Amino acid sequence: MQITNLVRRGKSELYKTFVEDEYVCLLEAETIVKNKLKIGTSLSQTKFDEIRAESENLTCKNMAISYVSKCLKSRWQVFNYLKQKGFLPKSINDALDLLEDYGYINDKYYAEAFIKSKQNTKGVMYLKSALRQKGVKDSVINEVLSEYEPDQEDIVNLAKKYLKNKPFDEKIKQKLYRHLLSKGFTYEQVNGALSKLYID
Repeated sequence: MQITNLVRRGKSELYKTFVEDEYVCLLEAETIVKNKLKIGTSLSQTKFDEIRAESENLTCKNMAISYVSKCLKSRWQVFNYLKQKGFLPKSINDALDLLEDYGYINDKYYAEAFIKSKQNTKGVMYLKSALRQKGVKDSVINEVLSEYEPDQEDIVNLAKKYLKNKPFDEKIKQKLYRHLLSKGFTYEQVNGALSKLYID
């Protein structure tokens, strides 16, 4: 088989690769240079498949790095993102291992940062559920949450904010309970905080 054309895709480092005048795949510029590919290069199907797999691995890693550079992500989030992009499991796992080796993804650090960003407005139940949805393992969640205890004053402030400009009655009281419970606080925590507002 013979490469009959290589066309750069926009400003990216990817090239549309044509074999026998038919478009076959995108190849990374780095892969093309490394394997000394050019128009007219002849190679076996087996060799081309190896080059294609090598390029896909590189594309997968580059895309994974770009994805996590925007904000913190869990391992599962990156896996899911790459899977949706159509990469093979081996390419995805290689990319994930690379990101972990270089510290780009770390589920414990991710969980700690997530909790810190929500600690004034969310309770343990919410945090556990949210982290599970992001693919963080229970063992990591439990370790990170082991020393976390919401500040009762934060719950009081959330209650005050909810009650602002609302006429207080039994109906509003029940809605307030549900509102605070939906944020992941326990009944005991809600009762303790609301007792400070003289709400029984």
